[in-house]
Amino acid sequence: MSGLTRSLGLRSLTLAVVSGTIGSGWLFAPFYAARSAGAASLIAWLLGGVLSFGLAMVFAELGALVPSSGALAQIPMLSHGRLAGFIGGWCAWLAYLALPAIEVLAMVQYLASDLPWLTLDGGQGQVLSPWGLGCAAVLLVLMTWVNLAGVQTLARWIDTLTGWKLVVPLLISAALMLSSADWSNLLVPVGPPAQGESWLPGVVQAISGGGILFSLLGFRTAMDLAGEARDPQRTVPLAMGLGLGLSIAIYLVLQLAFLLAVPHGSLNAGWGSLQLGAHGGPLAAIALGLGLSWVVGLLLSDAVISPGATAMTYLGLSGRVAWMMGSLRLLPRRLEHLNRQAVPSTALLLSLVIGVGMLLLRPSWQQVVSFLTACLVIALAVGPVSLLALRQQLPDAQRAFALPWARVVCPLTFVVSSCAVLWCGRGAVEAAMALILLPALLFSGINHWRGRPLDGSHGRWWFVYLLGLLLLAELSGTGRPIPGGELSQAILASGFALAVFPIAVGSRLPQASSEAKVPIA
Repeated sequence: MSGLTRSLGLRSLTLAVVSGTIGSGWLFAPFYAARSAGAASLIAWLLGGVLSFGLAMVFAELGALVPSSGALAQIPMLSHGRLAGFIGGWCAWLAYLALPAIEVLAMVQYLASDLPWLTLDGGQGQVLSPWGLGCAAVLLVLMTWVNLAGVQTLARWIDTLTGWKLVVPLLISAALMLSSADWSNLLVPVGPPAQGESWLPGVVQAISGGGILFSLLGFRTAMDLAGEARDPQRTVPLAMGLGLGLSIAIYLVLQLAFLLAVPHGSLNAGWGSLQLGAHGGPLAAIALGLGLSWVVGLLLSDAVISPGATAMTYLGLSGRVAWMMGSLRLLPRRLEHLNRQAVPSTALLLSLVIGVGMLLLRPSWQQVVSFLTACLVIALAVGPVSLLALRQQLPDAQRAFALPWARVVCPLTFVVSSCAVLWCGRGAVEAAMALILLPALLFSGINHWRGRPLDGSHGRWWFVYLLGLLLLAELSGTGRPIPGGELSQAILASGFALAVFPIAVGSRLPQASSEAKVPIA
């Protein structure tokens, strides 16, 4: 695979991970996580961090082995063939397409506190006005232009903006805690006392719908840019670990500051009933109540910078995943076109058009977090399967990083990922499965009609896995035919994942696919 230029070092890759992780999530997730779990939101961040770090270490080995941009399509194709490659790549592309639109949406919604004509009352919350839609579309066009200028230009923007993103959340956290630190807030329950334990559902909701996993899965940006990295076998694993570690620490400090700074009188009915003014979002509402006008101004400026840098990063990544899928003939080959700056311009422009189309649907940030999290976790769940498969298919390949205790870590990570998909909620699972399974069936039909090999027997485990998760989402959980709430659902999901995992690994190709075009050392 040739064409992309290798010019990114460890610093740029690490900052790309931070930029992909600290976006609109830091502006919204502390509020939604606190409403779901109260003080246990700190535990939720730690649990989400453990899951994210486990996946990051799996992909650290895979990213060093497959140092190519858009590798989320290559990895499953390398181990399990074309059908598996399409499903894995499609899941990633689907999520990456939506992320820039959601980040831009967050930018415009925050700016609407000072520019109210950017939004309208949509009945169940604020939606973008025609002027807001136009502003959001222009922002996406500008970000596309930066990406089209080349990866070095993108890296300069990321380096500049991410330095700001590292400092501002910590500065605001310190300001909130110094101005108002009410430690009794940590003893406030989520809601009125109920029978039995109630912390587990809140933690589960905080991790999924509260935006914690959505915020922490940005570690994969280093792998998606690996094809443009210098010495990727070394820099990609390091960048994922360093970037994710920094991001988790910042989010924990920010969540603690939010919990302590909320006025105690606002919690009379518990964290679950917390309401904050709409001026600039929840953090700005607290700062305004504390008289910290300079913090409000800083938040509103960062509402442009943080989501903007993240949107710009993911816009470029969505183009690279589509470029890779075009190169592998999993999508139309026209998408593999590169411009004079060695950037996948056709794929980027397609991402722009789809992103603007998504904005026209007028979604809200919280409406799409669970759906995007489900798609992202499904895309990443193939990692543990492919890692063990490729160790048997390519036992002599050079691995700059080898995951310790892989035979234990991989099935455990697959199990927790499967639970995380179900934690996103029945509606999110239904939407994700519909947008994954239907295109997969269409891809299978088109390739069968054209007489192209699919490696179907090696990729059919995907359908067993996805349909099984869908069935569990329909039948288990609170208020479903299989009683027991989140705990019983997690037990069922764990048993199902442990049963599927050896089948998935055993379904690997006899040899790693030569069609995946991977430069194996």
